Amino acid sequence: MHPYFSSFLPTALVVGFTLSAAHAQTISRPSATLTVAEQAGSLNIPLTIANAGAAASTVQVSLQALGTATAGQDFTFAAPQTITFPAGATGSQTLTIPILDDALAEEAEYFVLRLQNPTNATVAAGATDILVYIRDNDTPTPPAARNLALSLVQSYQNGTPFSGSTQINSAEIVSYDASTKRLYVANSVGGKLDILNLANPAAITAVASIDIKAYGGINSVAARNGLVACAIENATPQANGSVVFFDQNGVFQKQLTVGALPDMITFSPDGRYVLTANEGEPNAAYTADPEGSVSVIDVSGGVGSLTQANVTTAGFAAYNGQAAALRAQGIRIYGGLAGAPSTVAQDLEPEYVAVSADSQTAYITLQENNAIAVLDLATKQITALRPVGYSDHRQPGRSLDASDQTTDVLLANWPIKGMRQPDAIATFEVNGTAYLLTANEGDARDYAGFSEQVRLGTTSTSAPYVLDPTVFPNAALLKNNNVLGRLNVTNKLGDTDGDGDFDEIYAFGGRSFSIYTAATGAEVHDSGNLLERVTAADATYGSLFNASNGYGEAPVRKNRSDDKGPEPEGVTTGRIGANLYAFVSMERVGGVLVFNINNPASPVLETYVNNRSLTAGTGDLGPEGIVFIAAADSPTGQPLLLLANEVSSTVAVYSIQTATVTATRAGQVAPPLLAYPNPSQGSTVRLSRAVSGTLHDLTGRAVRQLVATDQVATTGLAAGLYVLRATDGATSKLVVR
Repeated sequence: MHPYFSSFLPTALVVGFTLSAAHAQTISRPSATLTVAEQAGSLNIPLTIANAGAAASTVQVSLQALGTATAGQDFTFAAPQTITFPAGATGSQTLTIPILDDALAEEAEYFVLRLQNPTNATVAAGATDILVYIRDNDTPTPPAARNLALSLVQSYQNGTPFSGSTQINSAEIVSYDASTKRLYVANSVGGKLDILNLANPAAITAVASIDIKAYGGINSVAARNGLVACAIENATPQANGSVVFFDQNGVFQKQLTVGALPDMITFSPDGRYVLTANEGEPNAAYTADPEGSVSVIDVSGGVGSLTQANVTTAGFAAYNGQAAALRAQGIRIYGGLAGAPSTVAQDLEPEYVAVSADSQTAYITLQENNAIAVLDLATKQITALRPVGYSDHRQPGRSLDASDQTTDVLLANWPIKGMRQPDAIATFEVNGTAYLLTANEGDARDYAGFSEQVRLGTTSTSAPYVLDPTVFPNAALLKNNNVLGRLNVTNKLGDTDGDGDFDEIYAFGGRSFSIYTAATGAEVHDSGNLLERVTAADATYGSLFNASNGYGEAPVRKNRSDDKGPEPEGVTTGRIGANLYAFVSMERVGGVLVFNINNPASPVLETYVNNRSLTAGTGDLGPEGIVFIAAADSPTGQPLLLLANEVSSTVAVYSIQTATVTATRAGQVAPPLLAYPNPSQGSTVRLSRAVSGTLHDLTGRAVRQLVATDQVATTGLAAGLYVLRATDGATSKLVVR
């Protein structure tokens, strides 16, 4: 099959016919879209006629240029075909399309047929086109190396998350201080800084909860060597915010002013600086738009000597007047009202900060702007603005599931560009070269006074989204909800010739993670559709594919496909032995994916874990903050991964194991394998020894993969009997309540 688009130019096969008003016969298609398995052999399409006349009626069926499937390779349709309805006929006539089964692993492909040139009839208004999806049967489940495994130790409930439908607590960001073995949680909804004891990760205990509302609204927290720094937004978010310092017990130390709406805070690796990304969002009416900035606080002299003189806030005023040049580079500058557009400094909105290993350079994501800023920490000046590019969803490996209305997961190529719009960013080094890792979540400016978010298929007369008829001759079909109609897109980008319609389609988020060289910003790798492929194919959590994370709500498969898919939110890296790993959390579907990034140009999938119910809105929902704890800093001596889950207000702790289990020698009986408590009484069952193996349900279906671990996570498993089969030959039965 040919994975590229053949053309989006207008076809010569257009609808053009006239009928006498006396003709009342109407020919209809079965639906706008049909799906067929590649191995089906053929597809039968029933075409119906209403009010058949005394004379025969005909309709011509032609192949359109829009499509990714290739005639002669993927299906057979050599030339326009004529379907005849005999005189007086009722019911339908069948158009049969042979489907060709090749052995290529591909995205879901599609072709488009058009009903045209009817005689003695009309084609139902607005129903001329049929898009046929071909579901590939050769694409394998993305292989996971499984040289590393994550096992849930505990999901700690950080306060009751909801009272009725009102959220009252959250766990948005978590920070770990190795010197005290404590966790510091930014409970933004509850207006608190929560302090937890991680000395025993399996039994986290609360230390204190500090009411932060007197200082403002807490957005983020960072802790190091007994010093805790909180990013606090002003009660009027468009005014300057602050950083509030506490000691390890939550006792107030200092409060210093930074830029407007500090959204993220971090220490530099050497501990000298505390940095905040000051987002500077406008108010709802877009009548007040503060400048985005990055504040740098020099804490090298200790918290006791801190004054406002230790704060330097770097802004973007030097780029004012360069909006056109920045747009030409691919940086989105588009905010403000029509009569009062934002300056560049106002438009740029810092989201997240990562600092180089040598503490000399900071890299700041500008999420809404689809860019990264570079800050020299010696001069405290912004030295560069870099676009992060777009994900071209027409390309192989860059497909997406674009509709929440189709039953099947259909990862297909479309004429769409995904604005990567990175949220979290991390730095790492391989062989002396520095790299950046981004989570390409996506975000829209959507305010009462200004909104760029619109459905591609909108029929709004006040704010229409009109596709250029020359570029998109099948626009009516693309706007169908089973195609692209439900997809959220921006109305601030894509009108390349300024004539009021859209020549290019830009959707929010890349649904991926990317790796760039830190020195130049050159793209090294983008994961493309891998996150959606992994989550769709997962034996346990595939039923949650692109599901949202509503608390107390049964998950609905694919209900975020029309938005930003899995929404990669957080990233971090960690070294274990000779290997370097990237951890990528997904805000909507939940959980975390792990990749070996020893070769940044070719990351290797290790594993995917999740901890949420398959049937109810419980478990860990909405992972936001992510922290890797190296073995040397861990209270257990084993690497840990922390996920702060904003919606469920939980902090999940995972232990990390490498696959080092010694196989049983030939002829040697495997030691007994016991599970306890059994029947299960919580979310985790312990094993009598560490094993690798597979947990099966009574149908034989694999529901969990274990790698060198002494515990089994049972959250999300239906009540019943399961069998654990270890690779050394041992087996154990487990009852899940």
